[in-house]
Amino acid sequence: MRLAITIDTEADDQWQHGTPISTRNVGYWEPFQEICEKHGAAPTYLITSEIVEDESARRLLTEWSRRGAAEIGAHLHVWTTPPFAEQPGLRYNDSTHAFAAQLPDELLGEKTRVLTEQIAVAFGERPTSYRAGRFGFDRRGGRFLAEAGYKVDSSVTPGWSWKHHAGLNGAGGPDFSAHTPQPFLIQNPEAPDLVEIPVTLLSTYALLRRWPALMTLYRSLPVRTVRRLLLSRWLRPQPMWLSPDPRYRVSDLESVWRCAVKADLVTTVMMFHSSELMPGGSPFRPDRESVRELLATVDAFLGFVRRSSGELQTLTAMADALTAEKRLPVRAL
Repeated sequence: MRLAITIDTEADDQWQHGTPISTRNVGYWEPFQEICEKHGAAPTYLITSEIVEDESARRLLTEWSRRGAAEIGAHLHVWTTPPFAEQPGLRYNDSTHAFAAQLPDELLGEKTRVLTEQIAVAFGERPTSYRAGRFGFDRRGGRFLAEAGYKVDSSVTPGWSWKHHAGLNGAGGPDFSAHTPQPFLIQNPEAPDLVEIPVTLLSTYALLRRWPALMTLYRSLPVRTVRRLLLSRWLRPQPMWLSPDPRYRVSDLESVWRCAVKADLVTTVMMFHSSELMPGGSPFRPDRESVRELLATVDAFLGFVRRSSGELQTLTAMADALTAEKRLPVRAL
């Protein structure tokens, strides 16, 4: 089974909408990169416009990509990628973080083109991997990616819906609850070769995998409250993201991997945010010790993957291999 390590590489603490844009987290990337290289992994850094503009980020990413130690992909944040519009939700660093899937065609297409060109100019090579900010991806986004020369998207969060997360005009985001974690070709005559490799989300409890209605109950607020207060040592959050979430132990990530093997998945995708590598750069990692825990979790998990004969690849390398093997079903978004 293949594993891609993906980092949404962006400004500090983007959960605080509308605060000044800063990229201090760039100064904390190197220990993570060293861990990846120790295990022979080349992570995929999916970068935003503000990261392209950061001189230190350009220097590090140029060095790592030049020697094949990293891939540089694109991560479109509507609120920091030009051009902008003078209306609520579409201004620069607006306090509303819109989903890309909510944008008018012309604006979405232009933002996709601008971000792609920014990366191409900064690094001398056009990006071929992509993730939409806030996972706001739809069929139109696939068309614009294909026009810009992308090979792979990784915005689908299988079994997860963003429709209750407010975006432009208070509307919610896309609903991926009907999707599985298996990769597929996006059903779109305007983007016939665009590969979708979903982020890995799986339930580690067989009962919840077998009965989706139980999963809905398990995630309901009253049950979550009881789990958190009384049973957190035994009952784990479900489904689990393949992510170094502070709620997870290394054994949880190992369980996700084993469940992926049992489910005959051909790909897995780990994801987290670059700001999590900086103490206080995100709500999840408030201090140095919490960042050390993240790095230790990644280190231990990559060691486990190697012992399990997992294959570590970038997103684009993974998509190229899947395309060559001609084993991808065609599915609609």
